[in-house]
Amino acid sequence: MLTIFLFSTSWSQTPAALLDTLNGEKGWKPINYLHDGTRFESKTLAGKDLSAVRVSRVTDVTPHFIRNVIMDLDHYGEFLSNANTLNSSVLKITDEYVEGYQHIRVALPFFSDRRYCFRMTAYEWPQDSSNVLVEWYLLDKEGAYASYLKQHDPQAVYLDFGAGSWSAKALGNGRFEISYRLYMAPGGSIPDFLTQKVNAISIINLFQDTLAEAGRRMKSQEQPKLHSPPNTTGLKSYRF
Repeated sequence: MLTIFLFSTSWSQTPAALLDTLNGEKGWKPINYLHDGTRFESKTLAGKDLSAVRVSRVTDVTPHFIRNVIMDLDHYGEFLSNANTLNSSVLKITDEYVEGYQHIRVALPFFSDRRYCFRMTAYEWPQDSSNVLVEWYLLDKEGAYASYLKQHDPQAVYLDFGAGSWSAKALGNGRFEISYRLYMAPGGSIPDFLTQKVNAISIINLFQDTLAEAGRRMKSQEQPKLHSPPNTTGLKSYRF
């Protein structure tokens, strides 16, 4: 799961309800526009101290490459700019979802590291009008991985409420609007001005890292097709 952590008080709501709220189009307010076309927005949620956030950008990177990068937990360290503070592990893989564990090192004095288990689901695109590529939500600390958590980074603060959703909207002519929506409540407290700054920088960097890696993978897959010599041996050729 590609994520950052947002600082807020806890909120009693189910993951499904939170995802429905994040995926809703109403209530998003533009905050900033970056030079590369990335749009940063926020959305006020009832009972929250802080807002949910969304980043979006138009790109020619095909959505399934972006989806595959997000699901590629084992290789996050190869392309995320914050890889030195993030440790990811796959806990379970099924035909329907992937469950994993992440530990985030907090480089601020007097604040503990964060950790969480999560379930992440990838969808065929486009599945429906929501245009969702990937959704994830955090798992309960006392659930299936309670024993695992007792042995891994027990001093870190466990995060048990949060969710995120990646989506892609086709615009025509090989262009797509990619969006990532996120809310996470990690416990603890940090001054609001610092919280807002960390959140904005982190989600934008994560979004840009993901799109850049997806673009590299798409380009590398296209290159052999452009430069492969004709097969004159009469033998079948296979490309993996």
